[in-house]
Order: sequence, then structure tokens, then C-alpha cells
Amino acid sequence: MTGVDDRAGLLEGVDLRALVRRYEPVLCFTAGEMFFPMPVDTYLAGAALWASHHTSRGAPTLLVDHGELNPERLAETAREHPEAALFLRYAPRGLGHRELREWRRRPDRPKFTGVSRLAAVGLLGRFIDSLLRLSLTLRGRVPGGLTAAVQRQYAAAGPQTDAYHAHVSSDGGYVVIQYWFLYAMNDWRSSFSGVNDHESDWEQLTLYLVPSPEDGFSLAWVALSSHDEVGDELRRRPDDPDLTWVEGTHLVANAGAGSHSGAYLPGDYLVRVQPPALEGALNTLTRVRAVLFPWTRGKVAEGLGIPYVDYRRGDGVRIGPGTSRPWTPILIDSATPWVRDYRGLWGLDTADPFGGERAPAGPRYERSGAIRTSWGDPVGWAGLDKVPPTPARALRAGADRARELAETIAELDGRIADGQDELRRMSAGLELLPPTVTASRRGGDGAAAALTAQEQAVAQLRTRRRAAVNERDQLRAVGGVPPLPPPHAHLRNRVVPDVAAPAGALLRFWAGASLSVLLLLLGFALLLEQGSLLLACTLAVLAVMAVEAVLRRRLLLFLASLAIVVGLGWLTWLLVTNLRIAFGVLAVAAAVAIGVSNLRNLFSRR
Repeated sequence: MTGVDDRAGLLEGVDLRALVRRYEPVLCFTAGEMFFPMPVDTYLAGAALWASHHTSRGAPTLLVDHGELNPERLAETAREHPEAALFLRYAPRGLGHRELREWRRRPDRPKFTGVSRLAAVGLLGRFIDSLLRLSLTLRGRVPGGLTAAVQRQYAAAGPQTDAYHAHVSSDGGYVVIQYWFLYAMNDWRSSFSGVNDHESDWEQLTLYLVPSPEDGFSLAWVALSSHDEVGDELRRRPDDPDLTWVEGTHLVANAGAGSHSGAYLPGDYLVRVQPPALEGALNTLTRVRAVLFPWTRGKVAEGLGIPYVDYRRGDGVRIGPGTSRPWTPILIDSATPWVRDYRGLWGLDTADPFGGERAPAGPRYERSGAIRTSWGDPVGWAGLDKVPPTPARALRAGADRARELAETIAELDGRIADGQDELRRMSAGLELLPPTVTASRRGGDGAAAALTAQEQAVAQLRTRRRAAVNERDQLRAVGGVPPLPPPHAHLRNRVVPDVAAPAGALLRFWAGASLSVLLLLLGFALLLEQGSLLLACTLAVLAVMAVEAVLRRRLLLFLASLAIVVGLGWLTWLLVTNLRIAFGVLAVAAAVAIGVSNLRNLFSRR
């Protein structure tokens, strides 16, 4: 087994094991984490293989029982059942209530202290969060006690070998090293109040190397798989100040507690989840709020969605170079039998319709059986398909772009010339005929419009070609090595820890009780039927929002926002009931705004 998918010859004669050891990362976990990267054969030794029957609604069929599975038999059984929906089970069952209570009381169980995720978001986020938690009763979810059962079985297997599965390939002029990490359980929801739980977890860290005359290869980019980030947002340059290195080549990555997602900076990250059914409505509310209250624009912690905290603190177990727990490297590639042949799930298939509580597929495949983009197109996955890996490729890309534009321009010039000749032939003699005859022969007007559009397109292409030629010439002038942009220039949103220090006890209490208080006030308003129901409900909502503003020390902002809403409501009422007064108010407001603007310009000139 070579561990290589080498399509460009960059890896010929390279010692792959030495290469992956040279750049292997340091993984830092959050204190309280219970599961760490393990070898595939160790995981399979405790697992069983099943075939589900979702279409027929029958019970799953056991294919290989616990204690009888290994990588070779997994691949062989998968080949024997090419059309079956296969999944693995690491723990035979979840623990019962009594067993679960005993497990939680164990003195050696890792302790964890979180933050108030509800205190990090507003009232609407808490309301949506409550709806999602109620919906868990309708979802195909991980059975209760499964995390405890998996942890007990994981611990009973004895001291674990800390392992990664390295996939080395070449793509687009880059040498790509993917470090894949297999965990027995994703316990983000049950242990750390996160989004989901699922048996087993696969995560990755990817490095992009380029040829170097000094020592064979040099590191160009790194990318961590992470929540809510795709394409350019995934990757960073080695000189990025957010990155930490051990011995110059070993990246320090912080794994999320339970979720195992990666982060460059240690800390607590707020993750906002928008269910597909609510995504459109929440995005609309976000845009409306940004227009009415501009000071809230861009505040992630105040955003709409279901709030969860991803704890990537890096204050717990550390694995890798410079630590007491070294890695065991395992090389894999597309020809490795279990990688190639097993397309099923690595854990219990809960048939969760939302997907989040189903076990993941392996490194090469998605749950659908399609090849993962990160495996089949690792350069495009991180948005590097538009970034030349070497100066020579940058020069060649610039020259190719200029040549292609020149060929396109020449082709369009020829079409325009032919079109002009055709227009002249169509127009010949028309001016000598009466209008009643020529009216049906004016089809040349559409052709002329098409020619004008083509000429405009050619003008734009000429501008682009001049830019491409200038870029090529500038690269040649500096020896083909363009100046590096700032390390964060390619990022639209630099993800950093965004959960503030733990909120005060009063705010944490209010975050948990506010929704219940609001519902109680609304319930009493409905039951007592005293006065205007609409007024009572409005006062209840305003009272809860006022308490929120006081506890967050934003009372003035709340009052200003309330004044804006009341003002807009009053104007709307005037427009509906009295157009004359409404337009009068708008005219006065416009006069004041224009006058202030003109006076400001006048005095600024002096």
C-alpha cells in the first residue's frame, strides 16, 4: 500500500511515511473530552456490521457480529452487498436509566464546565432553540445512553493508540496531505449541549505543499474541516498570525469538544444553526433588523438562528510532536480495500431526516455514496483551484489567459465583420422602396442590436486582456514571484472565538427563564381577558425585552430601537387612516433632512 493518488508525478520516489511524519499536527482537546483518534482496525474490532432496510421498513439485518470484524472482512462484505445500505454499530445498545446514573456518578469521569449559550443570543434565538428541542421527539435521533455505552466500551478496550490515517495525493500542482481522524463517538449534544450526537466521527486536517529546490517541498496552505466554513474560508497560509507551530512544521489545531471540528485559535465559538424550513424567514428578519437597527449589523453573537457553543479551548489532552502522546501514522489511498469498497456509515444509522444525527461515511465517500469533494478534488474543496501553486504556474496561467482572450477577441471581430457585411446587403436599395414594402423587411434592426452587443463584449474583453498582459508582465519583472497579499485577504469572515467571558449569574438565570416568563405573561393575558388583548401582549413582550436590555447594559439602545419602531408604526397608521397628515409629516421630515445636509455642506466648504 503506497498511500498515493499521484496524477502529476510529484511524489515519485518520495518517502511518504517520512513526509507525513514531518508535517503531522498537534491536536489539542478541550478538558472533558472523552474520545480521541483511534485506528480503524481497533474501532472495527469492537463493531458490528448491519444492513438497514429503510425502503421496506423492516428491521436491520446483522451481517457481521461484534468481535468478528476487521478491515479486510469489512471490505469483503461490502463487495458482497453492493446495493445494501450498510452501517456499523460500535456499542450494541445504549445504557439503561440505572446504568446511566451509575456511569454519570463515576469519580473518574472527565469534568467539564461550559458557558451559558442562551445568554450569548437574543430572545428570538432562545425561542427558536426551544422549538428545535421540542422537535427532537419527532426526529430519528441517537438513543439515550448511547454516549455512555460507547465510552464504556471504548475505555474497556484498554490503552488506545493515538492514530491518524494519512492520504497523500497530488492535485493541481500541489502535494496534498490529508490527516483523517476517526473517533468512536460525536457526543457534542449529550456532553456539551451542542447540535447533535452520532456514533463515530471522521474529521480531517489538510496540508498543501509545493515543490521546493531546497528540501523537496515547502508548505503553502493549511485547511481544517470546520462548521459553517467552506472554500476559501477553510484555508490559511503558514505565515498567518492565527497559526501556532511546533518545531516549525507541526500545526497546532484545536479540536471541538464532542464535535471534533477544527479551529486555529483556542476558545469558545458560537455556532448558529438555521433549519432549512426556517432559513428564508430568518434571513429576511436579519436583513430587516440590519436596516432598522444598523448598529446590530455584523454582530454574530446577536444573530438569528439556534445558538450552540463549539468549545475548542485546547486546554485538555494534547496529541502529537512535543507531547507525551505520539501519533501512529497509517497510510491509506483510493486502493486501500476498506476505503475503496465500504460506502456505508461508520456508526448507527438513525435515519434522522435532518441528517445531523446519522453517523458519517468514511474518508472517501459521502453518506449518499458519492465521492467526497475533499477527497476527489482537495484543491477545489479549499478554493485553491484559482491559486497557482508556483511562480512558473502563475506565469503560465497569465500567458494562457492573455492568449485565450486574444483568440476570443479575434473570433468575435470576425463575426462582427461578417455581420456588418450582411447588414449592408440587407439595407441595399431599401431607401428607394415605399414604406409599405420596406416595413416587413426591417429585420436588420435586430441584427444591428446584436452587433452592438457583440462590439460592447469585445471592448470588455480587450480591457480584460490588457489587465492579463499587465499582470503577466509584472510577474516577469519580479522574476515570477508575485508579492504576497495580507494573510487574511482571501477571507470574507475571519472566524475567531466569539463567545464572551462567562455571563453574570443574574444574566445566566434570566437567559434560562426569560422565555418561560414571556409565555407566562402571554398566558395570563389570554386567560384574564382584561382590557385590550393586543395591548396586554405587547406590554408583556416589551417588559421582557426591557429586562433583557437592562441586564445586558443596553437600555439606551433598546429605547432608541423602540422609538424607531413606534415612529414607523405611527407613520404607517397615518398612511392608512389620514393620507394628508401622513404626507405632511413626511414632507416636514424631508425638509429637515435636506436642510441639515445642505447646511453641513455649506459650512464644510468654509
